[in-house]
Order: sequence, then structure tokens, then C-alpha cells
Amino acid sequence: MAIDNLFSTPLYYSNVDNYDAIQEEVAGLVERSEFKTNPHWGNNHQLSDPNFLDNPINGMENMKNEIFRHVGNFLQGIEFQKSLDYNGQANYVIAASWLSRFGKGQYAHVHSHAHHEIAGVYYHKVKGDQGQFFIESPVPQQVNSFILNHKSQSVRITPQPGMIMLFPGFLNHGVYANETDDDRISLSFNISFQKPYFMLNL
Repeated sequence: MAIDNLFSTPLYYSNVDNYDAIQEEVAGLVERSEFKTNPHWGNNHQLSDPNFLDNPINGMENMKNEIFRHVGNFLQGIEFQKSLDYNGQANYVIAASWLSRFGKGQYAHVHSHAHHEIAGVYYHKVKGDQGQFFIESPVPQQVNSFILNHKSQSVRITPQPGMIMLFPGFLNHGVYANETDDDRISLSFNISFQKPYFMLNL
């Protein structure tokens, strides 16, 4: 007898190697940033760039190199080389990056980064009771199944400082409310790939 759990969804998490240097880079960005709320979302949390037009990771060499290293690990772990679109190389960029700050009672609503292949987050300042990160099932139909609804429940993750996490951009996710008086600060980013079928041979 065998049961195969088909169509699994990858979630990658690890601790950064160059912790002190990265924390210093992120702390500098926090100090330089003017946090504002996105007017379309309400007062749920603050962003370093509510319009997502800036990309501060481009000026953070340690953070950028660490992200590329972990993206490489992620691609190896999901066996990207077996993708039908793989052409012998992986050309990708950090398409956007921003800081998120959660004060007391603030949270992140359920959302996705569906226009990007990989979404990621680095935890700069966080502790266990400041709001868990959660991911919802990409197979919501299971919630209607008498025998499988337990597999459709959201998964909660308690982040720690220095932790980096990567997951498919299509996954719905969010952050529970910060119930402390201290700010919770993370650095989020999106990874986009240059797709071979969009490249022209001139």
C-alpha cells in the first residue's frame, strides 16, 4: 500500500550566515526610512515605500548576496532544472524590496505576490508574540472535504531575527496582529525571472 501526497508546495526557511553585517545594513535602512501606511489598506501596518517603487536591497551588498545564495538553494531544492522552461540557466533579479513595520495591534491582511515567481522575507526585529506569519493552502477546495479539511488549514510560522524565508509568489499569506508594545520589522522582496519564451533572438 502507498499514498503519494501530490502537488506539494515548497516553503524554504533558513538563517543568514552574515548576520551582524546584514543586521547593520537593515538597521541603517530602517533609520533612513520614512514609514507610511498604504492609503488603500487602512492603518494595518507601515511600509518604507507604500507604492513599492523603490528597491533598497540594490544598495545592500551583504543582504543581496545572501538572498541570491538562498534563492540558489531554493531552486536546487525544488529541482528547478526539471522545469519545462529551464534552458540551462536561471536569470532572475530582485524586482522589488521594502520594509514593513508593525506597531501594537497592526497586522498584514491576506495577500499574494502572484506577479513574481518567488516572494521572500528577512526578519530584522521580531519575537514570538509579535504576530505569527501564516500561509493559506493553495488548494482551498479541501476545506469542503469531510476527510481532508484538516489539510486546508493555514500554517503558522513563528519567525526569529536573522531568519530568511522564500515561497512561491502565488501563495496567499499574511501576519497576525502584533500584541506587544515593540515594533516588529521585516524586509520583504520579490524575485522575478527572465523567461526564455519572452526573449527575442535578434
